[in-house]
Amino acid sequence: MSTDWFFGVHIDPISLQGKAMVLCLAVLLGGLIGLERQMRGNPAGLRTHIMVSVGATVITLASVEIGMGVRGGMRGDPGHIAAQIVSGVGFLGAGAIMRDGVTVRGLTTAASIWATAGIGIALGASPRLGELGVLATVIVLLTLSLLGYVERRMKIGSEYSSLEVEVIEANRGVARVLDMLTGFGFVIHGVGMDTGSSATEKGEMRATKHVHFRLVLPAKFDRNAFNHRIMEEEGVVSFHLE
Repeated sequence: MSTDWFFGVHIDPISLQGKAMVLCLAVLLGGLIGLERQMRGNPAGLRTHIMVSVGATVITLASVEIGMGVRGGMRGDPGHIAAQIVSGVGFLGAGAIMRDGVTVRGLTTAASIWATAGIGIALGASPRLGELGVLATVIVLLTLSLLGYVERRMKIGSEYSSLEVEVIEANRGVARVLDMLTGFGFVIHGVGMDTGSSATEKGEMRATKHVHFRLVLPAKFDRNAFNHRIMEEEGVVSFHLE
């Protein structure tokens, strides 16, 4: 039986206990990245990243076991099966990318899904590479949170953000949202609208507007306070800030 070390802890990666520890770690690391994405209002959040991390880990564990020939002497190339994760997860990441006119949204989330799959591969490959997966998770979280703050403070790259809001047309929702954004200190550089509809809790259809704002965030922007405030605004059905 093969044994290895994980941050000083002796682990048998072939044993059931070892596999259980690896899968629990995959849930934790994938969940941390997914939670960060979900807190920022992205559709691919906690559950998606956990499933990607666990799936990549399981496939890699199976690949390693097949390569070692522990099941009836069967042998194969462990890298061949695991390599399909890299290409396969690309289709999943593509689903998180959306284009709105000249603006492309979701690239960061797609990249986080791809990185999460890589972390899962490292976890499943061996405990020593699992250490690399933990360090990679720390780097990903710092990149998503800390560097985003640094970019906003230093105005690196595009200074414009995109806000999409679905409002009930009959409740003067657009005017209410504009007043709220002004109160928060947003600088609005463009507004576009499309008509639509949504169902009420009773199943009745109501007219709505999909409003697209191109704006600059205020210097001291509190995302949590903004999320709470906009969802309390009368007439707002949903929103997404990128």
